Amino acid sequence: MLEEICIFVLWSKFSLRGKNILIKNLFIIIVGSLVTSLTTFDVYFNMVISYLTIILLVHLFHKKGFIRTTVEFFALLAFLLITQLICIFIYKSCAGKYQGNFSTNVIMLLLILLFILATCYFTPILKKHLNYDENMKLLFCFVINLLGYVVILKVIWNYDMIVVINNILELTLTIISVLSVNVFLYFYLIKVELEKKESKVQYKYSEILNNITEDIRARQHDFKNHLNVMYGLIESTKGVELEYKLKEYIASLNKSMKVMEDIIYIKSPIFRAIVYSKLNEANKKNIKFLYNINNLLIRNLKDYELSEILNNIIDNAFDALDGQVGEKSVSIKTYLEDESNIIEIMNSGITLKPENIKKIFERGFSTKDGNNRGYGLYNAKKIVERTGGKIQLSLEDGFTIFKLFIQ
Repeated sequence: MLEEICIFVLWSKFSLRGKNILIKNLFIIIVGSLVTSLTTFDVYFNMVISYLTIILLVHLFHKKGFIRTTVEFFALLAFLLITQLICIFIYKSCAGKYQGNFSTNVIMLLLILLFILATCYFTPILKKHLNYDENMKLLFCFVINLLGYVVILKVIWNYDMIVVINNILELTLTIISVLSVNVFLYFYLIKVELEKKESKVQYKYSEILNNITEDIRARQHDFKNHLNVMYGLIESTKGVELEYKLKEYIASLNKSMKVMEDIIYIKSPIFRAIVYSKLNEANKKNIKFLYNINNLLIRNLKDYELSEILNNIIDNAFDALDGQVGEKSVSIKTYLEDESNIIEIMNSGITLKPENIKKIFERGFSTKDGNNRGYGLYNAKKIVERTGGKIQLSLEDGFTIFKLFIQ
């Protein structure tokens, strides 16, 4: 029970969040401790069933992915085991031979718990969320490695504690070294994956930005034709009619040019490219697409994350308008409010039933039929919250509004 309390104190500091977290954790600790106590007749069965019980309960009660839960549990268990080995080494150096009796283990675990509580309380730089990217293949490999080290150590400890005690310094250094190398390799591979995503997004939007440049060149090329048309109007029309015709033609010309001018002055290449591509898509779908993009100070989002958020929510707004009668419109507005970057994406019509509002951000939930749906808004929410921001959904005056607060 003390071991599990140590693990859950750290776990709550790093990633376990939600309502009634203390009650949930206490229940898991009690059940896990009972399972451990009732299965002591076999060392290997005891380890498997005890660890699996805790992982499954956290997976169910905290609604965390099974792979992620497993990774976090074994990482924290490895940390606890290393801490215990260090404590045993200190005990041997100061008090002599370590017997491993119950009272000594309890005192040692209480000291470790006090150390963990002090560390969590007095170290504000500890992150409240584990912000690693969930690449399933890499996570699976990492879990297998981590599981292997922990299981081997626990088997040796339970089978012959003297072997561990007699070689405690060498064993501790070896475990720390091997674990450090694995963690380094894992985050290095994650970094490579993120760089690939970044380059993919840059390549995708460089094509769109090139299209914008080509569009501008085409308009410049047509400028001579516009001058010829106006010259023809002057030659063929006189008096008041000439003034009316020229004003009408110049107004229509300004209207067509203003769209491209507004896009050019958007500072962020990602916003510029997305607005341009969505504007073309909206024209094909007969949707009125409006935008008011003010420069933001987004520091915690990478380009591919911003792209994923905007595309998912705007695509969701477009999909929601399928089959809607009357004028269809989607708008995006950005502005600064206090220390938050605000992005508002709005579509006409109340396209959500009240009972679906709470479910809309759940993984796999969708109001549309078909496979592989219900992940766009879930992913967008996950990215925003990972930066310390939030998403609000509201239904106001005949509009569905998504409001993003990004730090």
